[in-house]
Amino acid sequence: MSELPEQVNDRDHGLQNEKTDAISCSHVTFRYLQQNKANVLEDISVSFPKGEVTVLMGRSGCGKSTLAALMGGLYPENGGILQSGKILLMRKDLSSYSIPERSKVLSMMFQNADLQFCMQTLRQEMTFCLENISCPPSDMGHRIQEAAEKTGMTDYLDRPFLTLSGGEKQKAALSCIFLLQQEGGGEGVILLDEPFANIDIDWAEKIADQLIEMNKQLGTTIIAVDHSLDVWLSRADRIMIMNGEGKICASLLPDQVRKSEDLFKAEGLRWPYQTVLSKQERTKICSNGPAVGTLTDHLPDPENSEEKVSPTIALQDAGIYAGKKHLGSGAKGTLILGHADAAFYPGEMTAVLGPSGAGKTTLFRTLLGRQNYTGNICIRDDSTGQMQELRQMKTRTLLKNVGIVFQNPSNQFITQNVLQEVETGILGRPVKPEKLAGSDTENAAIEMLREFGLSRFRRYSPYMLSQGQQRRLAVLSVIAGQQKVLLLDEPTYGQDEAMTEEIMKILEKRMEQEKLTILFSTHDPVLVKRWADKVYRIEDGELR
Repeated sequence: MSELPEQVNDRDHGLQNEKTDAISCSHVTFRYLQQNKANVLEDISVSFPKGEVTVLMGRSGCGKSTLAALMGGLYPENGGILQSGKILLMRKDLSSYSIPERSKVLSMMFQNADLQFCMQTLRQEMTFCLENISCPPSDMGHRIQEAAEKTGMTDYLDRPFLTLSGGEKQKAALSCIFLLQQEGGGEGVILLDEPFANIDIDWAEKIADQLIEMNKQLGTTIIAVDHSLDVWLSRADRIMIMNGEGKICASLLPDQVRKSEDLFKAEGLRWPYQTVLSKQERTKICSNGPAVGTLTDHLPDPENSEEKVSPTIALQDAGIYAGKKHLGSGAKGTLILGHADAAFYPGEMTAVLGPSGAGKTTLFRTLLGRQNYTGNICIRDDSTGQMQELRQMKTRTLLKNVGIVFQNPSNQFITQNVLQEVETGILGRPVKPEKLAGSDTENAAIEMLREFGLSRFRRYSPYMLSQGQQRRLAVLSVIAGQQKVLLLDEPTYGQDEAMTEEIMKILEKRMEQEKLTILFSTHDPVLVKRWADKVYRIEDGELR
């Protein structure tokens, strides 16, 4: 292990204080499979003081989520091999807890909210949580209502999870966290893995305040894995940083972060003081849209330019409907966006913003021909150069022109091999790996994986990658294709700052070289200010 910064104290060397630590890990070494060449975590010792709010940061794929899953009791009980070390929860060996006992003390939110739920609706899920800890049925109703109010999910209690947006699913998972901590008396541990990645900044701030109130009033210990300190810097007691070797390399107090720019940059993390975005500016970009004359002044007006540019996508008085209603399926569903007029041009990168559940993903699904709409949506067929109404386009033609990265990237993988996933993107169809051995396609795919820091995983299954690595692979697979329109749903979710920059630079380069039209959704105001040529916002049923 490299020499630790001065900020790391005796506690972080593994000298735990069993009377004051909520969770402590001592010399933990872990790997997923016996045949893996390297351990995910190697002789890691770290402790988290009782009653503190700690943010754990580090490069994508460094082992943060694995450590959280170990501390949450998911591993090695449900997979992986704990080769050495022990983990104590409230001074007691974690493995000695029964599941109901552990549930009363510790709650965990997964990075992928889709993996969190056992039931079909939030009310059913919360009831199931309370049943697991033997809560009296007579107490369940008001406890569920109170917990849902904290996250603004009371109107979603009986909606199927399949109809919720990524942000709404994260808020649903947080509702369950509040519910269990409420039942357990609060003096427990909450583990949060990227809790606000799909949640708009307004609700992220509100939920963070609720968590801090629980921490202050009840002494709840909060451990949050996050790539951003935007929400946490003014609320956390300490910030821990994990290096690429899977070890804690620094433990900082919030007032030490300002002096740690070199450390953050060395570990590929966003230093929170590197931008000039104040809370007011974040609100302007992500809540009210950019002020007129800020982000779009430098763009040429296609209508007035000497060489008139035709749009790649045009919406004319479009009404877009939520729900799993495909084109031509009769009932349209619930109108979420009405009378939308917009044009998207080649060589432009457009950010699509809006509160969680506003309809960003639904808009992308519509452009992919998967949702009903009224009015007109036209997309240019690159092979003919002509605009076609979406309803008239054959699916094959549409998918040759439009590529998408799903909000949950694991839903789009179609092979069992990382290298083959990229090769499929290049060729537009799956091909057996042995037929491509030594080919130009294989060499190109390996080089692209190297650019994205994934070349050493090329023989892995995509499902063995971390969430951040899966996101990179999904973006890469889409870039590898020949589509001229790219729809990227939260493309940098789960990425460290260095990889975010790399992904966006590659996208920008491809966009300029190939005249791509790129639309991306995000809740990250820094990403918007840094990369967006244009900004649209969906709010109150309007596209602004």
